Amino acid sequence: MKNRSQVNNKSAVLQMAFVGVVAITIGIFCMLDCVVIYGLPVITSISASATTGNMTGMLLPFALGCIFTYCISYVGYSTAERRIVNVMGVCFLVVALQMCNSVYITQPNVGVFGLTPETSNILHMIGAIGGFGLMWVWVTFFFTRTNPECSPTRRKKTRNIIYYTLGLVMLFGVLLLIIGAFGAFNDDFPHTWLAEEILLLPAGVALLIKSGVFMAD
Repeated sequence: MKNRSQVNNKSAVLQMAFVGVVAITIGIFCMLDCVVIYGLPVITSISASATTGNMTGMLLPFALGCIFTYCISYVGYSTAERRIVNVMGVCFLVVALQMCNSVYITQPNVGVFGLTPETSNILHMIGAIGGFGLMWVWVTFFFTRTNPECSPTRRKKTRNIIYYTLGLVMLFGVLLLIIGAFGAFNDDFPHTWLAEEILLLPAGVALLIKSGVFMAD
């Protein structure tokens, strides 16, 4: 008979794997839903899908809600890790509460706090950069930790190489997001979409590996 610790550990693994799947698929689903199902123009960011009213607006809030619920209840292996993941969840909650500015917004006030689209967009970007930045820290510096009382296995060393590689890709995504926030790119260039995918896909893979779906120790 399984003890409570074993059951809780299995539940945590399944939750992490689920969040990994959400991270990998949400951007693809939002794009396909906008373009294929509803025939809308190609969105310039995943967040833009949440501004399309009753058409494709529920996919992203659902995904962000899943991520927030996971992050806010995360226990982790240390206080520092737990706090980082908790704050990351709050950042993504801000992203859900205050939408980005887009061509689909026609009302003067938006979001839970009733801000102007321009102000809402600023708060949205702060939440996104904060959330993705902390996600990069989590993958790069905490997924690679090894119990000092145990020698890392060969597979653990391989996993760490993968985590560092994925972290480098994610860092490029964070920088692209920050540079784009200062208006460095043409409005027609979907830099935000690219940055989000460059961040979410590696993060999703890292979560699936960390959960043990692939390359489990």
